Formats: sequence, C-alpha cells, structure tokens
Amino acid sequence: MALLDDEERIPPVWERLPRIFLYPLHSACLVALGLYSLLYLAGMYFPLAGWLLVLLAYVGLYKFAADCLEATAYGQLTPPETQSASTSWMLLKLFGLLFVLYFTLGLVVATTGSVFLTVITGLVFALCLPAAIMIVVMTNSLLNALNPLGWMTVITRIGWGYFIAVLLLALLLLSQGVAETLLVNLAGLGAMTAVGLFFIGGYFLIASYHLMGYLIFENHEALGVDARVPSESPQSPEAGGDSPLLQEVRALVRDGQVDEAVQSLKQSLNQGGLPEEHDQYRRLLKLKEDEAGLLEHARAYIPVLLYGLEQEKKAMNIAAESLKQDPDFRPKEPKQVLDLARVMDRFGDYESIIRITNGFAKQHPHHPDVAENYYLAAKALWFGRGKGQQAAGILKQLRQRYPEHPLADDMKRLVEIIQGGGQLGRMKPSGA
Repeated sequence: MALLDDEERIPPVWERLPRIFLYPLHSACLVALGLYSLLYLAGMYFPLAGWLLVLLAYVGLYKFAADCLEATAYGQLTPPETQSASTSWMLLKLFGLLFVLYFTLGLVVATTGSVFLTVITGLVFALCLPAAIMIVVMTNSLLNALNPLGWMTVITRIGWGYFIAVLLLALLLLSQGVAETLLVNLAGLGAMTAVGLFFIGGYFLIASYHLMGYLIFENHEALGVDARVPSESPQSPEAGGDSPLLQEVRALVRDGQVDEAVQSLKQSLNQGGLPEEHDQYRRLLKLKEDEAGLLEHARAYIPVLLYGLEQEKKAMNIAAESLKQDPDFRPKEPKQVLDLARVMDRFGDYESIIRITNGFAKQHPHHPDVAENYYLAAKALWFGRGKGQQAAGILKQLRQRYPEHPLADDMKRLVEIIQGGGQLGRMKPSGA
C-alpha cells in the first residue's frame, strides 16, 4: 500500500455512485452474503436454536459491512478478503450508537407525545447518523460518536458533499425498498422470500457502509485520517511501506488515543522524520483543531520541503494554508519569504503573495530581498485583484529606490502595461 499522493485527485462521492452501487457484486461480498443468507435460512428451520442462527447471520453481516467501511475509509476500494479483528469492538459500538439513538427517539415519543417533536428528532438523527457512524470508525469511541458537537464538526469539515452523500444513502434505501417490493410481489411470502429479503437488505447495507467509508476517504485531509491508495501488491517497509512509527500512530488513532498519537509523532519529528510522518502529524493536528500546533509545524516543515525534499508546491500549499489561518504567519527565515513568493508567482497564488510579503520592508528594512518581494506583491495586486493604480505606485517607488536592480526593466514594463491598459498576459515568473 502506498500513501496517497497530495497531487492525486479523489473523485467526489457522487461521481463514484455507480461503482458504489455495484460494490457488493465483488466476489468477497457475494461469498459473505451467500454464507450469511444460508445461516439465516438454517435458522428458519431450527425451532429451538433458530433465533440464535438468525442473530449470528445479522451480526456476521454487519461485521462484514463494518470491515468494508473501515477498509474503504483508509483507501482500500475493494472489499477485504479477510475479516478485521479491530472492527469487532467497533461493531459493538455501532450497535450501542443505534440503541442510544433509537432509545432517545422513543423517549421523546413517550415523554412529549408530540408528533412534531418526534418527526424533527427523527430527521435530525437520520441526517447526523452517517456522521456518528464515521466518528466511530475514525476514533473507535462511542462517547465521541454520541457527541452532537462531533457530528457538527464532521459535517462542517466535509461541507455540501456530506448532504449529497446523505441523499445518496436515501437513494440506496429507496432502491432497497423497490427491490424488496418487487421480490414480494413476484415470489409471495415464504421462507425463500424471507431469505431473499435478507440478501437484498445485506446488499444495500454493504453498499451504504462502503459509501460512508468512501466519504471519509474522500475527505481524509479535512478529517485527519491517514488515507491510503491500493497498490498491486503489499509493500514492505524497505520498499516504501509504513514506518514503525506510522504503524504505532495508526494503532493509537484507531484506539481513540489521538493525543498520544500526536505526542508520539511530535517527539519523533523533532529529530527529523519522514514526509509521511509529517503529513500524518498535520492531519492529526487538524483533527484536534490545533491551529497553533499547525503554524509551529509549518515553520519547521517549510524549509525541509523547500531545500531538503525540493517539494516547492507542497511548501507553497502549507504556507498558503497557514496564511489563511493567521495573516501574520511568516516563515522562520526572511529568505524563505521570497522563495515561497516565487513559487506562488509561478502557480498564480496571488492572494498568498500579497499576504506573505506584507510588512516585509518594516520587519527587514535592509534585506536584499525587499525589492523583489514588493515587485511580486505589485504583480499580485494587478494580476490577482486588478488594482493597477496601487500596483503602479509601488513599482514606481521601487524603481526610484532600486534603479540598478536586475528587475528594474521588468518593473518599468509592468508599469507601462498597467498604464496602457494592456492585456493581462502572464509575465515571466520572478526568478525564472
């Protein structure tokens, strides 16, 4: 398994709906559905132990669906061939979650007798149930899954995509109802029809859990999940697989020990660390909403990306993200401001250029990068915001103060373009 590359696009859940609908047709799903359907059928013909066999069929089916959800959440887009031991406790917590929500709904009915309040409560629970199930998978904690603030956090981080996913889940539920109605109308009532209904319910259960897992996978950065993509064959650590630290951290996160995972990564990253470990550290800080920690890490990680790993675009993205969190964010060294601004200029991130160069002359009045930083800021004001008069004023001051600067001709040419109402064609990036 290889870690998901930052540049790789994950299709949104609605684009993947046909594959989600067909997901239970994988051989592993069909084998599981067949086995549990046979167990369910056997339970119908044993008068004493039958109820136990039926219960085991349902538990086994939900266990397999939970395995699919967890595997999908971490980037495995095909059903797991073997059952995961970690989902056994998670399954109990999922059942506990459903019990508490249904019990609460019943309590509303019993204590208020209000149809309106019952309907509103039911709609809220139906809307938030996918978020609660996702929290169980991400934190392995029933208490976290029962916290309405946690539901809101998941929903707001995913955004409109969450509500689209809820509509798709409703579509799956509707499709299940149509299939079950057709079966009953065609076959009538009977033992084999009951088994068929169990099979259909299991099919759509697996598809629904796969959809929720994919929603986690799609939004893994926002949710702080260490997403992964499938490869042709398993990798050893020597071939680029997980480091022991990442394996330890993933186990801690699955056990709900996010704080411990953050501390373990922080202590290790103080002595260096792999890029994947830095990325996971940032995901967990986002999960904890630790903005101060993210800014502190950005200052340490940006020079590693710029000069050590030579991943300029990634450094730019982290700097831009940090500037959005705190407009006063600046790298550790003044030199890094220009290096980042040049990358931002190449990729057209004009707002970040304006933010990162703002106040540079006041903080470092005699620094040799003052002229180029403000030249890039003027370009950004013109190309990004269309503020030609302000940009031209800055450029004229720069030319007066630095008449021998290597960019003096570029400054003059940009002023002429602005004043002449010239085309907004891209000029050669600074430093090219």
